[in-house]
Amino acid sequence: MKKNHRLPPRPSRRRFLSGAAGLGAIGAMEWLGFFRRYGVPGSPKDWGIAKARAQEEIPVEKSYLVYWFQEGGWMSYSMFSPVDTPNHAPLDIPAGTLNPTPAWSDQTYRVTGRGEDTGNCVFQTGGISHGYLATPGADLMADMAVLSSHRGNTFHSGSRFDYHYGKYNRSLSAYRADDERTVMQAFAEEKGAQMLLPNISWHRWLSDGELDLAQYPEGTGYYEKLGPPHAHTVYGRTPDDLKARLAAVGDLATNQRRYLIRQYTDNLHSNFVNGRDGQSVAAFASAVDIHRALSEGELNVDLNTLFADNTLRDEFGIQTGDEAPTYTSVNGNPARSKDTPHTRVQAMMAYELMRADISCGFWIENRAVRGFDSHRARSNVMNNNTHPDQYNNMVENLWDPLRAFVGRLKTTEVPGVPGTSLWDRTTIVICSEMGRTIQGDVGAILNGDGTTNDKYQEIIAQDVCQHWDVSSVVFMGGNVQGDRQYGRVGTSTLDSIPIMPDGSLSPSYDPNTGLNNTTSQAEEFVPDSGHVYSTALRLAGVDPAGKGRNNRPAMTFLEKP
Repeated sequence: MKKNHRLPPRPSRRRFLSGAAGLGAIGAMEWLGFFRRYGVPGSPKDWGIAKARAQEEIPVEKSYLVYWFQEGGWMSYSMFSPVDTPNHAPLDIPAGTLNPTPAWSDQTYRVTGRGEDTGNCVFQTGGISHGYLATPGADLMADMAVLSSHRGNTFHSGSRFDYHYGKYNRSLSAYRADDERTVMQAFAEEKGAQMLLPNISWHRWLSDGELDLAQYPEGTGYYEKLGPPHAHTVYGRTPDDLKARLAAVGDLATNQRRYLIRQYTDNLHSNFVNGRDGQSVAAFASAVDIHRALSEGELNVDLNTLFADNTLRDEFGIQTGDEAPTYTSVNGNPARSKDTPHTRVQAMMAYELMRADISCGFWIENRAVRGFDSHRARSNVMNNNTHPDQYNNMVENLWDPLRAFVGRLKTTEVPGVPGTSLWDRTTIVICSEMGRTIQGDVGAILNGDGTTNDKYQEIIAQDVCQHWDVSSVVFMGGNVQGDRQYGRVGTSTLDSIPIMPDGSLSPSYDPNTGLNNTTSQAEEFVPDSGHVYSTALRLAGVDPAGKGRNNRPAMTFLEKP
């Protein structure tokens, strides 16, 4: 440190430790920032103590959490909430008819050319029932635990918020409180202190067109900076953007954090031997190793070849244009972008970051804004004899890149843990913010005002592929019991059938029709994004209790015994 560098008044060690505890552990990136500015403090003996303590007394078992989010709302009735219903689109109904047979509200519409139009809507692969949209992933189902009785949210922004933050009383437009956490921030807070960029997300909250900076200033809506700095959300953006960030590694700590780190180093030896902040010590040991690998200010990772390995690019099916973001206008708003590449590129980047021991938490999301938001008017469905088809979108954005990702995880060891694959330590959650309808209730239209023609025109203009809360979620990974399915959707109710705490269907409901046939059970529930939040953390080795404000319990029946 230069002699003329002046620090603020020095607090007592007790005050520092309480302050450090309030801000959370010191992460490896922050240590590197300190090293770059002041050099590595202490002696080789201190470094050895830190490394020994990190390895023996305060081990942080490496684990990885990946959310794979299909933004926009998938057709869950054709995914993992399958039901057999006919396709009524070909019916020849005279114009102006208000009461056809079957009634408008009882008509369902399916996709032609995929088997649904012939009544073959439900397929069976091992222990999992699914629709045609999931068929391209049949080879992966032995590793899946499928949650079919799941409830989403019919509001895009609200549902996306819930999958990030869990379930609790909240306002999207409110300033986020210190105790709120996204699932990735909660995971990275505990598992990411030794990583350079623990929490990488490929999404932008403002991209859905419903939020704007005037209504949602920094600190409201989705907020990147909750928890200790090492757990903050880092937007992965494009390969070039992330490589530029890595090129400047170690220079991201704030002045306030640098000051606290400085106080910690004043009693370095004592803190390493007697201190309680194990994560900070482990992160220090990790940072020393990384610092030794630095050459002229750059990570000992070849940034020229990172994300450019032709073998990997071929495996993940990278195509021309995949690394550039797309721009979309929603509801008349100016075109927006998530500043993210195709999911094929995101998955490849995530794998390389895991293999290089740089990151442990990832939010992968299709780059197109509302890419799965497939609304369709009844007239359009009937004129074309088909419901919207998400098949190609699902194959390109989920199944093909997921297959390559899983294959690589299974054949790559965890850095520094011989004999243990990345797959063994990874939890993958596959979800979408909502499902979509395959019909439309016209009761309100028929009971409303207007002429017969007015009502008819409103009926055929009705959206029959609108937002719906019936959805599904898939869990994969080393701690997940594969080839399992929990919950079901009723063929008559087209609604989620509640499940019991052990994952079995509630006995109060007919397992086929979904109709309630007796008094409901006190313990039954319909899982939602809050249950997914807790379960994801638990499967990834993090106790969900007290993490953020989510108030839903984990679904332990998904775990391997």
